[in-house]
Amino acid sequence: MMRNRFAIILLLCAAVPMWAQQLPDPHFENWSGKFRDDAQLIDWHGSNVTQIGLKFTFMYKREGRTGSCAYVTDRLIGAPKLNLAATGPGYLSLGVPWQYLKGLNLNSATAGTEGGIVWTYRPDTMVVWVKRTGENTEKEDFHLLYYSWIGTAKSSKYKNKAGTSTTTERINEESDIRTATDGNEFGVDEPVQQVAEGWYRARAKYDEWTQIKVPILYKNDGKPTMCNVIFSAGNYPAFRANDGLYDGNDLYVDDVQLIYSSAIDKLLINGVEWKGFNPNTDKVQTYRLSEAQKEKMANGELVTIEARRGIGSYTNIKGQTARFSGRRLDNKEMTVTAGEINGAPWVITVKAEDGSSTHVYKIKIER
Repeated sequence: MMRNRFAIILLLCAAVPMWAQQLPDPHFENWSGKFRDDAQLIDWHGSNVTQIGLKFTFMYKREGRTGSCAYVTDRLIGAPKLNLAATGPGYLSLGVPWQYLKGLNLNSATAGTEGGIVWTYRPDTMVVWVKRTGENTEKEDFHLLYYSWIGTAKSSKYKNKAGTSTTTERINEESDIRTATDGNEFGVDEPVQQVAEGWYRARAKYDEWTQIKVPILYKNDGKPTMCNVIFSAGNYPAFRANDGLYDGNDLYVDDVQLIYSSAIDKLLINGVEWKGFNPNTDKVQTYRLSEAQKEKMANGELVTIEARRGIGSYTNIKGQTARFSGRRLDNKEMTVTAGEINGAPWVITVKAEDGSSTHVYKIKIER
C-alpha cells in the first residue's frame, strides 16, 4: 500500500509543471516588514532614504488589482531650509537600493541598486500589471526592468550629482552589470557576464490597471547565477540622472509573472538563418536547400538545425543602441528527430524551460 501511495505521488509531481520558477512574492502580499511606521515588503526593497537623522518612505502598501499591491512614488526629501533637498525616484527592487552622500556635500550624492537574488532560470517575458499616475507623467519615464548575470561585480567609483565621481565600494551594482544600456561611466573594477535584460520604459499615464509584457532579451547562451528586478515610478538613476524627477509621479505594481516560451524566434539550418520560417504554426513547412548547401550534402555533411530565442535591441537614454543576439536552445529544451531529404520531415520538439508548454515543428527539406 505504501509503495502504491509513493508511486501516485511521483506521478502527480511529474504531471505538474515547474511553476516554482517565478519571482518571490509576485503578488506583493507579504507586508510584515517596517520602515519608520510604514509596512514594508519582506522580499522586495523600497528606495527608502535615511538622511541627516530623518527617514523618508518611498514604498507603501495599497489596495491592488488582486489583494494588496506595491505603490512607489517620487518625492522631495531632505531639509529645504538647509539647502539639502532633492527629489528622489520611488522604486522597489529585489536588490537593495542605496544612497551615498559625503558629509553634507549635496554634489557628492550618488545612488543605485546593489545585488539581487540567486537565480538560475531563463524566462522569455515578464508580465506586469501597473497603474501610473501623477501630474507630470508625460515628462518622466517609468521603468520595468529585469536583468540576470553570472559572477560578482565590484566597483568603487560612481557618477554623482555634480557629474564627477564619488568613491563608495559596491558589489553587484546595477550599473556595473548592465554595461551596454546603463553602464558605470567610471568603469568596472571586476566585471561580470550579463546574460539577459528585459527593459520597458515609457512616458505614459494609466489610471486603470494595465497589463504590460516586457520581452526578455539574451546576450549569450549563459545560465545565470543572479537576477534583479526594478519597478520605478520615474527616472530611476539611469546614468545617475540628476534631473527630470517630478515629485508626485507614482506607480502601482501587482501580479508579476514570468513567461517561459516553447516557441522559436530564429531557426538556422546548416548555419544559415531561414528567413521564411513561421514560428507560429504546427503545419509542415518546406525548406529548399541552396546550391552551396546541396554541395555540402553531396560531400556527406549532415543537416544541422539550431534555434535561438530572445533576439532584439534596446536604446538607452543617450540614444545608444545595444543589440542582443539571443540564446541557443540546448538539448534539454529542444530535440530533433531527423527526416530525409525529399522525404519525411524533420520533427523539432521544443519544451518551455518550466515545463508549461510544448511546441512541435515539422520541417520538410528539399533539394
